[in-house]
Amino acid sequence: MQSISVVLLVVLGAIWGASFLLIKIGAQEVAPMTFATLRVAIGALTTAIVLVATRQDLRRFRAQWGHLVIMGLFGIALPFAAITWGTQHIPSSLSAILNGMMPIFTFLVVVINGSERATFRRFLGVSLGFAGTAVLVLPQLSAADGHLGLLGALAVVMAALSYAVAAVYAKRHVSHLPPQLASFGQLLTAALMLLPFAIIEPSWRMAVTWRSIAPLLALGVVGTSLAYLIYYRLIRDAGATFTSLVTYISPPFGVFWGRAILREPITWNVAAALGLITLGLLLVRAAPSAPRANASAIVGD
Repeated sequence: MQSISVVLLVVLGAIWGASFLLIKIGAQEVAPMTFATLRVAIGALTTAIVLVATRQDLRRFRAQWGHLVIMGLFGIALPFAAITWGTQHIPSSLSAILNGMMPIFTFLVVVINGSERATFRRFLGVSLGFAGTAVLVLPQLSAADGHLGLLGALAVVMAALSYAVAAVYAKRHVSHLPPQLASFGQLLTAALMLLPFAIIEPSWRMAVTWRSIAPLLALGVVGTSLAYLIYYRLIRDAGATFTSLVTYISPPFGVFWGRAILREPITWNVAAALGLITLGLLLVRAAPSAPRANASAIVGD
């Protein structure tokens, strides 16, 4: 394995782990639907610039718009909106850990549709993952926000499930497209889906400050476009199995950034949940036929 691939993997994990911190900061200044819409729009614009610079043939996906609409819905619009809303009410580190359930949900989806079989080891991994989720979610009932904290945590869990559906769908229907084209199509359709909700949201009176603009630019340019360019390069150079290791890296980075920047506490349940979900991922992915990440799938925030 080339050392550059290892470095890029760590960088990708750090970027995706920091996304939850940026969402936490930005969602305090901008209403959630507006924030998600602007983030996706910036990502789409940046990706469009990359497409023009690399002279991609946009006509190649004219016949794939139906699939890209579904990918835009489940891979971007729903999870981005849910994570942005949910992270308002829970620490960013909790969002990062809960989003790490995505590979476990992916395994459940492929078991349900008959593509994989559930061995005892995998079943144990799924159980540990859900146990870790419960350790994080249940204390939200007694948090300062009360039931809003619980709903915020559940929203992030639902986002992980949405990512899983998108990953499985992408493998079947859009994996033949160049990843840059697939990403642009998903980002564009997601932006169009989110726009009506942003328009009706009472949010356009937001103050234009560095606390509202900086997170949007960082997430749109770095957390979306740049991150997926790194992701696709890793898929090409190191393979899908190696690239999928980012799933283990981004949650600890999410906890680190939340602690370092926002002084979010690392309580016993945070540490326990991180350990349980990580162990669950190891067990689910241990089997040789475990589902692999796909270059057209959105697997991180």
